Amino acid sequence: MSASADDGAVYFGRLRAGDAISDPSWVLRRASTGDEILGRDGRWRRSDMLARAERGELPGTLEPLGPVLPGVLVKLVQRRFRAVWRAIERQQAGEFTLRLAVPGTGSAYGRLDDEARAETARFLRRAPLVAFGERGNVRTDGMWVWPETIAQQVLETGDPPEDEFFYHMRARAFLFPGEVAPSVIERARALLEAVAGPDGRVREANVPGQEPPPTREERQRALSAWHAEWTAKHAPSTPFRPENHPGDPDYAANYVDVEASPDAEREYTARAREIMGLDPETGERTDL
Repeated sequence: MSASADDGAVYFGRLRAGDAISDPSWVLRRASTGDEILGRDGRWRRSDMLARAERGELPGTLEPLGPVLPGVLVKLVQRRFRAVWRAIERQQAGEFTLRLAVPGTGSAYGRLDDEARAETARFLRRAPLVAFGERGNVRTDGMWVWPETIAQQVLETGDPPEDEFFYHMRARAFLFPGEVAPSVIERARALLEAVAGPDGRVREANVPGQEPPPTREERQRALSAWHAEWTAKHAPSTPFRPENHPGDPDYAANYVDVEASPDAEREYTARAREIMGLDPETGERTDL
């Protein structure tokens, strides 16, 4: 089975449980210079994963990709990586509230295969150190704080960590900052002594020195204000074409939304996403 792309390479998607061909866990290619894997950062690197998958040494299936999909997937991986790295830079600087993960498993994810166990344990064991002692190490990635013993639980049982925490790990592509600001470490240590809130979760109400995160209603008001500002900014340069919209009584009031240039649309969308707590490029949540 093979799928050819314009560059002459043969592309494959490696699908693990729950993957779709349009979003495989790994994108692989066999080029004239050797086998390569598309890394989390969107760069190609030499790898023996394709050969190992062909020999049945790795879980999941190997599916050929057509001539168009490889290019789409490369751009998707690169866009996701930029979004993840923007979030990680904010975690490193201490811009998110911290929350404590606890030993135990969730119910939203199934049993992890050996590869997923190792990937999860690596995240849990290599993020910046918060504290160590007789009870073991505690680590943080600038958003979650957790006892390192969770890694051993994952390796031994194959059960993933609690749902919210594991979702966060997957959303960050199992990447974390190499170090975090000293103030983040101090906050993480303080969280270990904090009392659980009404929801049973030990978490910060807000980043110290800052107001609590805006409510949805506050975000909606900010979004309305941004729309008014953006409309006023672009109205003078946006063509007014009522003849193209006969019978539309709202056109005169909202024509900027209809006729704005692609650049203006991108400006509005990026800022609107930021206001709503989303990544400006992908529209994905960054506070999870």
